Amino acid sequence: MKLLQRIRVLQAHSSKEIFMRTWLRIVPAFLVVCLLPVCASALPDLVVSELRIEPSQPHAGELILIEATLSNEGTSSTQSSFFVEFIVDGRVIANRPIAENIRSGRTRQVSTEWLATAGSHDILIVVDPELNRVQESDEDNNNASLRLNVSLTSEALAAIGSLKVAVPSFQDLTDSGFLHIGEGVADKLIDRLSGAGVRVVARSELESIMRGSSLNPSLIADVAIASRLLDVDVFISGSVTNLEVHDSTLWLGFLSVTGAEVEARLSAHLVSAYTSESLATIAAEGHDEGATGFSLDLGGLLPLLHSDSSDICGGGLQTARSWYSVGQSIPMAYRNASSSGWFSIEISTSVGAFVKWLGWQFIDTGDCNVWYWDQRNTIGSQMNPGIYSAKLWDGTAYIAEVSFQIQPGISLSIPSIAEITVGSETFEDTVVGGALNRAIDELLIGLVGGLQDAAPLVEDVRFALESGGAQPSRKQGQIASVLPDGRIAINIGAFVGVAQDDHFEVLGVRNVITDPISLELLDYEPMGVKGELVIIEVRDRVSFGTRTTEFEPAVGDIVRQLLP
Repeated sequence: MKLLQRIRVLQAHSSKEIFMRTWLRIVPAFLVVCLLPVCASALPDLVVSELRIEPSQPHAGELILIEATLSNEGTSSTQSSFFVEFIVDGRVIANRPIAENIRSGRTRQVSTEWLATAGSHDILIVVDPELNRVQESDEDNNNASLRLNVSLTSEALAAIGSLKVAVPSFQDLTDSGFLHIGEGVADKLIDRLSGAGVRVVARSELESIMRGSSLNPSLIADVAIASRLLDVDVFISGSVTNLEVHDSTLWLGFLSVTGAEVEARLSAHLVSAYTSESLATIAAEGHDEGATGFSLDLGGLLPLLHSDSSDICGGGLQTARSWYSVGQSIPMAYRNASSSGWFSIEISTSVGAFVKWLGWQFIDTGDCNVWYWDQRNTIGSQMNPGIYSAKLWDGTAYIAEVSFQIQPGISLSIPSIAEITVGSETFEDTVVGGALNRAIDELLIGLVGGLQDAAPLVEDVRFALESGGAQPSRKQGQIASVLPDGRIAINIGAFVGVAQDDHFEVLGVRNVITDPISLELLDYEPMGVKGELVIIEVRDRVSFGTRTTEFEPAVGDIVRQLLP
């Protein structure tokens, strides 16, 4: 009635009075929203009134609480559910739903936990991001941020300050279809280690040394050689062992949103560059769930990640198809039927003009590696439709070539290459990027602890070498069994740094002396070299090899590593 009375006053002695009274009875909601200026200001206004970190001065490896206090400083309650994003260094680490209404003048706390890594970090809280589900009187005051410095403990800094570390590309064991996983994880780890105060060489430096020396990055001994040439003390040999993506559903009150749940797993060995021995083994896991961040739903995305790269390793240099839509990533694979070595691919136009170089990859004999081109040139510009060629370079000559066409028209059923490339800004905003980053953060904590524990041993070896001492002794053990199928089992394995493809000489010996408790080999009298074997399988405490020369092995024979 008060609303109707006010209209009557405003319209007094007006010919419009009867019309307005009738219209009010028919469409009151429309009249309230659109006619009265006072109603336009009756909106909520969400702000972050407080941002709290606990503990306020964290050390690396601590699980910290990030808590935001939301205040509604508007004149009405929120009427819609919304999200609150927690962002660290540009990466969304949590996306918390707020389903209940927040009345005018009231507050609500929302929080998440984060495993702190060393370095300076920008923490940002964004209320009701992107979709703006809550209509507010002020849409520009929904953020709050602070800078947080996370340090290593003084003990950690003192222990690892003198070490120099290298991180070659991780091995991708996931078959997930996402691009550059191994390289991306290694580069992220390098950035985090550097931020923690560790001296780290660039991955490109290490790979340049290996390529120039024709070294195999899949062999621990070869990586050790390259590391020593760069004065590296320890390198990290790692794998991405799992990257699982599953559909999930997010609920905002009565509203459901399609999302995803992701599990990522990593493993890594700290390896001495002087002895090739494993100094520590660390495993890490990362989990994330929420809106996927991809332009396609998972039902359409996941099959596409495998569709074009699964059947191109038939032999030689191949692409999956003869044509691609504008903007589509183009996979090209080479199965190496010749000697192991480093190969790269160069993209050019149909008239031979250079477009882009896709980088080096090491390919063993019989193996197949895949490169991807995003249809952009060296300055990042999309190439026009036309005919293009990919040429394979082995360091001395072009040895293979394949042509394909980019056709006009953009396909809406393909993801951008940035979305599925580990390390790109777009990938960082996806749920897969979130899980992978959490796993890397956890791995970093374990690696820093492992470096602390290993530092005294590494420094002793380095000091001995710098003082003119003898090269560290080769790995050695004994034949534990000769199996019926001809394999030879030796009593040392991954725990002491034995790796697949390592070569050992077999010695006939007498007067063998071992420690009665640890069974460690202390001394022996060699009778001569009987033959050689190569390791084909490695377990924690035992390795299996096959003979590369003709000889009769016996249980108790000494095996001694052949250094490169």
